[in-house]
Amino acid sequence: MDSIGQKLKKTRRLKNLKISDVSKELRISREILKNFETDNIQDDVNIVFLIGHLRSYCGFLGLDQTEILRQFKDSQIRTDKLDLEIKRPVDDKNFLFSNKLISFALIITIFSSFYFLFIEVDKTKREYALIPDLPENYIATIEKANMISSSKIKINEKNENDNLAKLDTTPNSSSAIASLSKNEENKSIITLKFLNDTWVQLRDVNDEIILSQLMNKNDEYSYDVDLNYSITSGNAGHIMVLIDQTVRGKIGKKGEVVDSLVLNKEFIN
Repeated sequence: MDSIGQKLKKTRRLKNLKISDVSKELRISREILKNFETDNIQDDVNIVFLIGHLRSYCGFLGLDQTEILRQFKDSQIRTDKLDLEIKRPVDDKNFLFSNKLISFALIITIFSSFYFLFIEVDKTKREYALIPDLPENYIATIEKANMISSSKIKINEKNENDNLAKLDTTPNSSSAIASLSKNEENKSIITLKFLNDTWVQLRDVNDEIILSQLMNKNDEYSYDVDLNYSITSGNAGHIMVLIDQTVRGKIGKKGEVVDSLVLNKEFIN
């Protein structure tokens, strides 16, 4: 009667299969398959593990699994060592290394860090008041001083407003007006009134710049006609000419550029 190994080897060769092909197909090592075919079973390998591989090998070759497994058990398993019961895994109850303890410690660490970083206030530092406590007899004195100071500020503001009002009522209230002496009051005065924001430059007879800036709407600039200032502007239509407070017209058309224009008292446009 053929042994289990001989049956496996003959059947494999009849099917023209290589042991390496069977190993790849079943994902069982070649060493274990060779041990099955040579009836060489190592004592240090778990018998349950071997039975599972043998069952797979028999099924792959189409052999009677029940009969071969019975033969294998009769030949390899001694009665005094027959213990096919699968032992239950040992329940490690060491709480110090359990997953629950690790999770609990992690949660405590996160909440503690959040508390100390964002909630807890350092109580060991001394707290100083920005304003020291004052005796009651000083409070009235301080309040009186504050009232006097407030009154002075209001009086100063009123005087400044009165001064501004007086300046606004004077005949020459433009933002840029040439100063005139008392001896020049009878001379003809040219006043440039700006109808819109306009850049303008004034030069004297020595080609020195008298005024060069962007004038705002409704600004005015006055000077003596005898000074013969030359006017340069990027928009002549925005500059109205007044001579002795009489409107003489604009120095040019809207959008027109004038360069070194000199006005006299007979100017009319």
